[in-house]
Amino acid sequence: MGKDNITFMESDVLIIGSGIAGLRAALEVSRLGKKPLVVSKSPLGKANNTYLAGGLFAFASQENVQSKHISKTLRSGRGLNDLQLVETFAREAPALVRELQGMGMAGVLHEMGLVTRQAGLIGGPGITPPLLRACRERSVSFLEGIMATDLIVADGVCLGVIGFHKKTGEVYGFRSGAVLLATGGAGSIYGQNNNAPGITGDGYSLALNAGLEIMDMEFVQFYPMVRSKGGLARMIVPAVLADIGTITNRLGEDLKEKYNLREKPIALASRDRFAQALFREISLGNGIEGGIPLDLRHVVNDDIPFEEKTKEVLRRNLHYDKEPIRIAPACHHTMGGIPISALGETHLKGLFAAGEVVGGIHGANRMGGNALSESLVFGVRAARSAVAHADVLSSFSGFEKLAKQAAIETLIPAGNKKNQAHALAKRLGRLLWNQAGIVRSKDSLELGKEGVESILRELEVQQADNPRELCRLMECRNAALSGMAIALKRTESRGSHFREDFPEENETWQKHIYVHSKGGMVEISRIMPT
Repeated sequence: MGKDNITFMESDVLIIGSGIAGLRAALEVSRLGKKPLVVSKSPLGKANNTYLAGGLFAFASQENVQSKHISKTLRSGRGLNDLQLVETFAREAPALVRELQGMGMAGVLHEMGLVTRQAGLIGGPGITPPLLRACRERSVSFLEGIMATDLIVADGVCLGVIGFHKKTGEVYGFRSGAVLLATGGAGSIYGQNNNAPGITGDGYSLALNAGLEIMDMEFVQFYPMVRSKGGLARMIVPAVLADIGTITNRLGEDLKEKYNLREKPIALASRDRFAQALFREISLGNGIEGGIPLDLRHVVNDDIPFEEKTKEVLRRNLHYDKEPIRIAPACHHTMGGIPISALGETHLKGLFAAGEVVGGIHGANRMGGNALSESLVFGVRAARSAVAHADVLSSFSGFEKLAKQAAIETLIPAGNKKNQAHALAKRLGRLLWNQAGIVRSKDSLELGKEGVESILRELEVQQADNPRELCRLMECRNAALSGMAIALKRTESRGSHFREDFPEENETWQKHIYVHSKGGMVEISRIMPT
């Protein structure tokens, strides 16, 4: 892979990731008169969770409901939100969403935000194109297909990143006045998920390997209404359909009655309990081909609350008028991540972060629609802080030497066994889903922890014969590091974290759990009250 032949590139601010946080950050850096470079593992603006999002921006469309937005966000977070971060994004989101509308993003306003999804099943295709256009109009530089592998740090300052091209294997050293992580979360490491395929915890791994902590990784959000086809859950089913359809298991039991799911919309108001109910029923063998039937055949057309164009798209994709939709829960969002200040600063000088890679904003569970809104806000804030840091960085002294050393250590796998990263990633996904997913216990989590550690040991002896294999190997390693079952320590149920052996919330656990990397494994570093 030419580790001794590194292509060096320079920028004022290097942004890793091309979802909503990364693109908005790049636009802000450019507006401030600096030179951004956006590197992305996936095609620009597409293979990320912004593109696959439902298209809801939660914000106070009227000033008098801003306090209501904050209150609902804190209630969802169950006492673990960072109040300063919540107040900041609630205050600044309205103007930034309206600015995005001015760039050409279509949407429908309502009291608590804006919905971009029109006749399609996802809203993301209407979000990223306006941002990409705005960035290209300002000649923002982009580089696709790049797997970032290491942050380059000297004297406690982040000077840049190394990585390689997934197809060609070309190695890059990105010198930069500041680095901004917008890599997304780790949802696709779970066997059942509705995330983009490359959302494997890369940003968490970069931070951990640079000596940083990450926080609250036990809080993973599972959305209950995902279409299950062939046992795999991918396509989100509109939440309102759960309210008007019948949901029965293989035995004919009405699950709304069985689990007392009465508050509407069920898929949002009772999201966690609904997901747990579906998981239990499927685990008990009461599902059909990996899912639970949602039957809408008896529902008259006028009772389906969508425009005719949207109904036609749903009929064409879900066939709800001809057969029940098989639904199953799936991993949707990771609430934990890298701690930041309200300015988007991490605890490493020169490193900033925004979007799902960040922890602390959503607490123990995320309110629907907040992900896109806070990504806009902290994309802008982190960009401004990154520009301010880049202005005062005096030199890149030692960067090339450090980059070459990191390339030798990272990009030449030491193992001699045939690469099996793809199979190991599949095994990891099943392990996390079954042992550390929606319903957890001491026994399941201990099995999960042992399994993840075993996979990490196997990865240490893997070899990679080409760039694509190396990328798969690294993604699997990153996912394993991010997915450690630190939920063992939290002996309660709170937000999205449910333990059947500790089913109640315990006020003594209103605390954050931080982890760091030690000897290649993730360990708890500290537990701090809110």
